[in-house]
Amino acid sequence: MRAFRAIGAAMLAMVATAPAAAESRLAFVVGNDAYRNVSPLQKAVNDARAVSRSLQQLGFRVTLGENLAWRDYVEKFSLFENSIRPGDVAFLFYSGHGVEIDGANYLIPVDAPKVSPEQQSLLKDVSISTDNLIQRLKARGTRTQIIVLDACRENPFRLASGRSVGGSRGLADARVPGGVFMIYSAGVGEVALDRLSDSDADPNSVFTRSFLPLLANPDNSLVAVAKQTRSKVKSLASTIGQTQSPAYYDEIDGDIFLAKDSPSTPPPSTQPPPPQVATLPPAPAPVPPPARPIEPAPIAVPSQDFIFPDSDRIRLTRDMLARLSPTQLRIARNEIYARRGRYFRDPALAAHFGRFGWYRPYTWNVPLSAIEQANVSLIASFER
Repeated sequence: MRAFRAIGAAMLAMVATAPAAAESRLAFVVGNDAYRNVSPLQKAVNDARAVSRSLQQLGFRVTLGENLAWRDYVEKFSLFENSIRPGDVAFLFYSGHGVEIDGANYLIPVDAPKVSPEQQSLLKDVSISTDNLIQRLKARGTRTQIIVLDACRENPFRLASGRSVGGSRGLADARVPGGVFMIYSAGVGEVALDRLSDSDADPNSVFTRSFLPLLANPDNSLVAVAKQTRSKVKSLASTIGQTQSPAYYDEIDGDIFLAKDSPSTPPPSTQPPPPQVATLPPAPAPVPPPARPIEPAPIAVPSQDFIFPDSDRIRLTRDMLARLSPTQLRIARNEIYARRGRYFRDPALAAHFGRFGWYRPYTWNVPLSAIEQANVSLIASFER
């Protein structure tokens, strides 16, 4: 009997001293620039990409969305929501238009219609409620939620008469439940600056460029990050005579140090990457075309990383593709997807792009801009 008691006591001691199951860090990051019916923005997508890279370095498994329409947002968030397990840490970042309606905050998808003040209910139906997002993640058992909203810009639905849908500017004061830490890029009723001037060359908004370096400092708790970000943003805004004072709401017990407590290596992505095997064979030398009176100049193909470094920003032409081999065309088409972070089922493509430091796959489905879609279609027409 004593032996059984000793074994039982030992087992209880082991249970009491066993470490808690390791938490997972998951992030949902969205940047919306390309609004179809209201004023577009310039830096929201850049902000989302920068935040995504930073969070990956802090051990987060990131779901990134760019220029999401309502259906795309709902579907992508649903997949993210279903990946949450009890005890996880969830980080939500949104950069884009947002509006306060009846004391609640709504994030505006890129396909939201231009509505009048009499259509507030319609806008609620086609927008994303931040309260709803928070409650859905709470229902999944998150231990900690960190919500960052860089959406406190001028109300895009404000009329020339001064009337508007919801508040005229900024977002509403937060009412966050326990376990949630929320940061707004501006205070209640303030407008967040996309840039300091038209000549401001920084790719990120005033808030995001201030926030990210502080988040990466292992000595900074979330509260310290919020306070130092507020100080830095206020200082930058004052240089052009503006007022912007980021606000934060802390309902978390204790201090959170994301950089200090981050895993040594990021966790695996939500989709397992395909195996890395042999690299693509070297491209065969192009066969010179028959002599013509005027021979087009050969295209300059970069010796490394990209066939077309600017295929995400400029439209390719038929002349630019005419001298490429089938292998080069295939790489040129797929590097557009690789730049966006797409996985590849073809092991040879995965191995080829895996050689480059810029390639950081995170999803099977990536959004493409209109320019990128046009370039993919043009290259594909040459491959057929």
